[in-house]
Amino acid sequence: MIYLDNAATTWPKPEAVYFAIDSAMRAHGANPGRGAYRMSVEAERLVDDTRHAIARLFNAPAPERVIFTLNCTDALNITLQGLINPNGRVVTGPFEHNAVTRPLHALRSTGVQVAAAKPDGAFGIDLDDFRALCREGLDFAVISHVSNVTGCVAPIKEIAAITHEQGGLLVLDAAQSAGALEIDMQDLGVDVLAAPGHKGLYGPMGTGVLVLAAALPMRPFREGGTGFQSENPEQPTEYPWRLEAGTINLPGIAGLAAGVRFIQSVGVNMIAEHEAALAQLLAAQLRQIEGVRVFGDKAPRTGVVSFRLGATGVALTGVILDDSFGIAVRTGLHCAPAAHRAIGTFPEGTVRVSFGQFNTAADVDALVAASRKIGAAPIGTAG
Repeated sequence: MIYLDNAATTWPKPEAVYFAIDSAMRAHGANPGRGAYRMSVEAERLVDDTRHAIARLFNAPAPERVIFTLNCTDALNITLQGLINPNGRVVTGPFEHNAVTRPLHALRSTGVQVAAAKPDGAFGIDLDDFRALCREGLDFAVISHVSNVTGCVAPIKEIAAITHEQGGLLVLDAAQSAGALEIDMQDLGVDVLAAPGHKGLYGPMGTGVLVLAAALPMRPFREGGTGFQSENPEQPTEYPWRLEAGTINLPGIAGLAAGVRFIQSVGVNMIAEHEAALAQLLAAQLRQIEGVRVFGDKAPRTGVVSFRLGATGVALTGVILDDSFGIAVRTGLHCAPAAHRAIGTFPEGTVRVSFGQFNTAADVDALVAASRKIGAAPIGTAG
């Protein structure tokens, strides 16, 4: 199988990730931070080392404010439900994932106001509209760094400056950028970063991180045992215990640490260049096929390419690619209906291709050849 759905989860993982997960289960299987015996202490050290590695990766000010979560969606829910007060005001971009839009929709019942900036007509955010919305007042801006539909990159540094000028905080959805683009929280001006462990960081599913630039007064999303201040009935206010109740995913964190070491050994910029080069090659060749429409930058900056193949339906294209050619892509709305409305592909969506570090130019050639055959064949006969 040619796997081209790395925006959903990267696969395969580096061998070191599989080894780290197995080793954590076998050698460090005790509950971290809950015991004074050697295996528990070693488990806690593994967790602490991973916090420090994540903090260094994103140039976060304090490793204790690296919170381990289930995934990026979990990190965003913890943030949005823990920081936004009733009657608050939030400004988003036009391309947000349901991990942002659904929690914000639910918060409207508490009086929270949500405004979305317009697209600029070229798959980007209209910064003038974003600025105007912020001037009407805001507490938080919540923005996806990279669209999971088009792969386009938002100008986060400019967005952060506009947000801070109006007294707001910037929450960055780094689902598609963590590990795939260099992220310096302090240079960009990011106040809160949410990222999955299982995508560009090459860790296992069930892992994610929430990274805070400052010790914000975030309401705990869950409460319970922490192994810290156990005598108190209230959840600790100190980080990371404030947001980490219960036993954390030690095998997953071990795998995540190995994934971070992998991307650092290759180099985030090298990964970014590799994925963008494959996307540029694909986009250029798809545009040469009659009837194909590509949605995104002419020269993609990330590894995501969305397209439609003539009269062949999006879902059918994906099925044929899988059944007849052994190529795995993602079709539909990609859990981002707002993005598809913004680019005019709602409600059917697009065929999305997303590259990872282990893809090659041969994968592009195979997809282009298959697309030519599908486009040239009568509906239902391709392959």
